[in-house]
Amino acid sequence: MREETRRKLERALWRERFKKIGIGAAALVLIGAYFVYEDYDARVENVRVPATVTNVGPLNIKNTRLIEEGLSVEVALDNGGRRINVMAMKTTDPHVGDHIEITEHRHHTGRITYSWK
Repeated sequence: MREETRRKLERALWRERFKKIGIGAAALVLIGAYFVYEDYDARVENVRVPATVTNVGPLNIKNTRLIEEGLSVEVALDNGGRRINVMAMKTTDPHVGDHIEITEHRHHTGRITYSWK
């Protein structure tokens, strides 16, 4: 094999190797970014927020046990007037007009969720 042909072949082989290394490195970066995002989302600050019950209805889900035990409660937040839905157990006996406190879960990714507890 001529020297020039051998060098071209070797360059082509190294190019292919670097492509594979680059794809592997990009995959590792994406997997690492996913784990960092999941870690941020798992970090939560819980804040009690005053609210007023505006509507109480049945849960609209497929789990029969939860339908029997839970309610879908719409509340208006006192600090901004936003309306949100939370799930409450029937044992808490919420009524329209009740002033309650719900828990606002502020995730470090910026996501905000609410719960009755």
